[in-house]
Amino acid sequence: MLLLVPALTWAQSMPLPIGQTPALPGPYMEYWEDSGGGADITDVRALPDSAWQAVARRDASFGYSGNSYWLRLDVNNPHKRSLGWVLLIGNPLLDQLDAYGLDGTRIYRAGDQRPFDWRWVEHRQLVLPLHVEPGEQQRIWLRMQTDGSANLSASLMTREAFDHQEQRSLLLQGLFFGALLAMLIYSLSIFCITRDRNYLWYSLFVASFGLYQFIQLGFALQWLWPNALAWHQLSFPFSSALATLCGIHFTYGVLELGQAARPYRWSVNALKAGAWLVLGMALFGPYAPALIGSFVLVAACALAAFVITLLRWRGGYPAARLFALGWFVLIAASLASILTGTGLLPYSQLTQHAQQIGGLIEMTVFSIALASRIRLIQDAERQAQAKLIEQERRLRNEQTKHLELQTQISDSLEQRVQERTSTLQDTLQQLSKANMRLAELNRRDGLTGLFNRQTLSEELTRACARAERSRQSLAVLMLDLDHFKQVNDRYGHLAGDACLRHAAQRIQQRLRSSDLLARFGGEEFVALLDSTDLTGALDLAEQLREDLARNPCPYQQQSIALSLSIGLHAGVPSDPGCAEHWLELADRALYRAKAGGRNRVVSYEARAFNDA
Repeated sequence: MLLLVPALTWAQSMPLPIGQTPALPGPYMEYWEDSGGGADITDVRALPDSAWQAVARRDASFGYSGNSYWLRLDVNNPHKRSLGWVLLIGNPLLDQLDAYGLDGTRIYRAGDQRPFDWRWVEHRQLVLPLHVEPGEQQRIWLRMQTDGSANLSASLMTREAFDHQEQRSLLLQGLFFGALLAMLIYSLSIFCITRDRNYLWYSLFVASFGLYQFIQLGFALQWLWPNALAWHQLSFPFSSALATLCGIHFTYGVLELGQAARPYRWSVNALKAGAWLVLGMALFGPYAPALIGSFVLVAACALAAFVITLLRWRGGYPAARLFALGWFVLIAASLASILTGTGLLPYSQLTQHAQQIGGLIEMTVFSIALASRIRLIQDAERQAQAKLIEQERRLRNEQTKHLELQTQISDSLEQRVQERTSTLQDTLQQLSKANMRLAELNRRDGLTGLFNRQTLSEELTRACARAERSRQSLAVLMLDLDHFKQVNDRYGHLAGDACLRHAAQRIQQRLRSSDLLARFGGEEFVALLDSTDLTGALDLAEQLREDLARNPCPYQQQSIALSLSIGLHAGVPSDPGCAEHWLELADRALYRAKAGGRNRVVSYEARAFNDA
């Protein structure tokens, strides 16, 4: 019976593999949880067999407990020669890993919280060389402790199989990071050409996601900061939160959520606040809460983005369907990665690289969606151009009809020139004046007497061309009467008309003779100021606002108080055809003024809105 004791001890030993197929030692392992973390190898060797529990699965995964775990593995070499084996730990983010019994003399100490040059093999993952003679049996002891995912993810293979797998893995990783680099260069190039900030946020998202993967796969500790252990531990949740923050900004801009309903903006602002919170925790707080917070943030943002894109799709935004597909892939990949870290899903090559695969698919879909967005913008521009051409064609037809009418009248009058010379001259003079009045009426608004929107468009186009040639500053003011509907509801529409005429008169008298004031529509006016920079435009806008506030509209023994919200844009045009764009920028500034409480002046600049 005493002779049988060694045989019983090694009954569950693992035969070392041969060939190119790795073996998973998980089912042959036993573990003991050291809650206090103070046990050493002597204490562990003295434990009875009843203290050990079988792993009984493909990988040893214990979630995010933060405790120390001891594992033991018995291996034997049933082959006729020693092939030289490698025990590969596929989790580069383990804080500490100690191994005993590999060669009988040295103790293997490694992990991402120990200097990189402590490792026996210079590799991004933890590689433990193993030498077992033919017919020999050997016991390996492992101690694992980490504040992150306590997932051993071990595989046992020959040195030849390890070299072959490493070549294939580096090829795939090179293709992955090469694809990210190509997307980064592509999106940055488009940003430099178009100055569309959505492409800048997309570039930052790709770069931060690439850094996150570089850290997660162990390349960062190997090549970037092999001795900066404190920063390396913080960099993982930090890069995850940074990539999430850039993704939030990118989604906000591309889906145009700033123009959507308020719940969209509230949701995005809440997610931004969460991202900044996790960034602060990663830099200044404990590691474990920051890590869990980054996982929660990624899951919440991915789910929220998926729901928002679906709602935008239903709301008639066609590009959102591609974004919904991209976020769905990322949700599935992130969920698989998180569940693998908690131990709910077994470790495999697919789950290990799920985020890489999902992220690459997501970014490819996003690139296609950005290209689709460019196409939609081009289609809108073509439709607007076609509409302008049609309006110009109709205007030419009307002018032709007027010319034909004038020709008919002239021919008729020429036949009677001998009889009624004096009458003909009077008629021609009256006709000329009528034509002038008709042309003037076509250019002006019937209620206020100001220029109309069509005249504004023509004059603004000419002004942009003049300013671009002379390099003179040009300013556009968009003015809106605050709460005008309440004036109509309270005093009546006739009083509203009187208020419009009053406001037009007050504004017109403060403008120069070279300036142009037009009624843009409803209670909105537009002022076009030649040779006026941003400072001058802001001063004039403030004078207009204060003047109208001090001078209410008199109507039937009543005094109706009025106020103005003004949005403006000023600068030197870089494109002679910038008329519609400048109106749009001034309108955005006006929208900001109204959203900020009305009765104020807001200017639009290239990088941000400024409240005057």
